[in-house]
Order: sequence, then structure tokens, then C-alpha cells
Amino acid sequence: MKNITKNIINYKGLILLVLVLFSSSNREKLYREEITGLFDTTHILVGYDKNERGFQEKVKIYKEEMEKYHKLYTIYENFHGINNVKTINDNAGIKAVKVDTEIIELLEKGIKWKEETGNKVDIFGGEIISLWNNRKEDELPSTIDLENAKKCSIPENVEINKNQSTVFLKEKCIKIDLGAIAKGYAVEKTAEKMEEKGITSFMISAGGNVRIIGKRIIENKNVKELMKCRTHFCVGVTLPIYYNKELDKNNPYNKKEGYLAKISASDISIVTTGNYQRYFLKNNELYGHIIDMYKLKPVNNFASVTVITKDSGFADFMSTTLFLTPYEEGIEMVRKLGNIEVIWAFNDGKMKHTEGLRNGENFIKYNFEK
Repeated sequence: MKNITKNIINYKGLILLVLVLFSSSNREKLYREEITGLFDTTHILVGYDKNERGFQEKVKIYKEEMEKYHKLYTIYENFHGINNVKTINDNAGIKAVKVDTEIIELLEKGIKWKEETGNKVDIFGGEIISLWNNRKEDELPSTIDLENAKKCSIPENVEINKNQSTVFLKEKCIKIDLGAIAKGYAVEKTAEKMEEKGITSFMISAGGNVRIIGKRIIENKNVKELMKCRTHFCVGVTLPIYYNKELDKNNPYNKKEGYLAKISASDISIVTTGNYQRYFLKNNELYGHIIDMYKLKPVNNFASVTVITKDSGFADFMSTTLFLTPYEEGIEMVRKLGNIEVIWAFNDGKMKHTEGLRNGENFIKYNFEK
């Protein structure tokens, strides 16, 4: 009798579950998933579906696509049967490497965007970046080594053959580094794949790279501050805080809660670049991870730069480019490019933004001036 009762209870449980699913079959719910490891960052995925299973199918598409691009674009890992960017670097000065067309396409994008934006970001300046990343503790790279790396990092030392799908770095002293473009480009390609699969409402946050597909399916009536966030996804721009007591002592953005700004977003990419998470100190001077290829050292022109535009790869590239570019030159560059909005957070707490961002309408900025 106990077994029969148990079976009946289980059966009723199944019926109850089916009833719940049927009663909510016409209503989408909001789900969230967190992934780590790919592109050395944390990925947060938010989307609507009628059930968890449907949402996980979308997550699966994202993971598979991003894993593919991670294996292709990494400069740190080897993968069996795959010639990736590390393979190209390892064969510098030795031989041409046959690669996937996805690598060729990304390299061509990097070259094109560099030429269009004042040559601030150079994907072939990997040796310069490597000298800074692999320096001895408490030492800076030698000026001679940096100058030699710069002389080597020239277009003439790179041979891309589209017909044969090969890349040849002619000198051992040249390296590819796609840190300013690869993650954003991979996110964009993955989002396009998801859109092809019929996904119409989804938000991707891959570290500092946000890509929005569509807008909210269910209105958020609890929104009080930025009314467009009721129907659009709402994205908060991170505060540029170092979480180092000495550095943050005079940091105007030193608030443990809140955002630099909030943006209402649909079918758009939002990427923020800053030195506040990856840096080191020497003689009380801050050295970030964003290297100026002309000065051959890290620069701290801004607290952060946020770029809003359709293409996540271009947003990634431009956030670094504009971080390296003085404001007056940067704003002129943005005007010429068109279809791009920017928020500059200055080191003194001041903030400037492009005209397409209208305070109170599609974004809110907060005041951090002293």
C-alpha cells in the first residue's frame, strides 16, 4: 500500500508540474546563467523562455560558439588539431601556418579598423605587450627591448594569404595579440548565430563586453529612474574603482555601491575599458594594462571609456582606441565615424558623453565631481 501511495504522490507531482507548465505556457520567464573560463572572464547570460530547458538550449549555443572562438584566438593555449593564434606566434620566422578563415577575417578587421582610427591599437604589437606582461617583479621593461620590438612590429613583417588561408610572421620578434578585439568580435559572431537561430530577447555580459539581442519581452514596471528600462534591457556601467585603499583615497568614483551610468539598450553593444582592474604599482606610479604603442608604455588618459554601438567587436576595439586617444582628438574621431556613442569618465570625476546619449531619456549619468 505504501508503494501505491508513493506512486500516486509521484504521479500527482508530475500532473501538478504539467499543469503548472501548461498554465504558464504562454508566459515567458527571465532566466540567468553564469559561465567561467572562456576568454579568461566570467560570462553572464540573461534571457527569456517558457522553461529552463528552452533557456539552456540557448546557453548551449552560446557556449559552443564562444568555445570555438576561444580556441582559435587564444595566444596562451594549444589545442589538438587546431592551428590558432598561438600556433602562428610559435612559428614566427619559421613558416606560414594554415588557419581557419575566422582567424583571417579577424586579422583583416584589426588591420582595417587600425587604419581607420589613427593606428592607436596594433594587433601585431604583441611583443611590446609581452615585454610588459612578462617583466621581472619590481622592474620595468628595458627601453632598448621595447624600441626593438616596435621596429619589428610593422605590416611588412606580416603575410596573410587569403587564397591559401595562411598567416606568416616573417620575423621571430613579431607577435599577434588580439586582446583589444577578440572577445568582442567573438561575442558579436555568437550573437549573430543566436539571432539566426531565432533568439529575439537575450543579454550577454562577457566581462566588460555587453551585447543585447532585442529587448525585454515582459515589461519591468518596477523601474522608476530610467523609464525606457521598462521595455529595454538596462545596463549599469561599472564604477572605475581600484579597491586599493591608497589608490582609492583620492578617487572621486570611490563608492562601493551604484554605477557610473545606466543605459537603456536594445540590439546594441556596450563595452567599457579601464585600467582599474589590471595594473601594478612601482614607486607610487600606476601602470595599467593598456599600452600606448607610440609611447611604448601604459597610459592613464581616463578613468574609463565606454563605447555604445551595434557591433561588439568594433565596440571592443574602439573602447581601447579611445582610451589611448586624448579627448579632443577622440570626439572628432567619433563624429567622423558616426553610429557610435561614448562616455568618457575622467580621472578627476568629470564625465563627458556624445550627443546621442540624452540624460534622463536613454541613459542616466551620476555626478562624481569633487
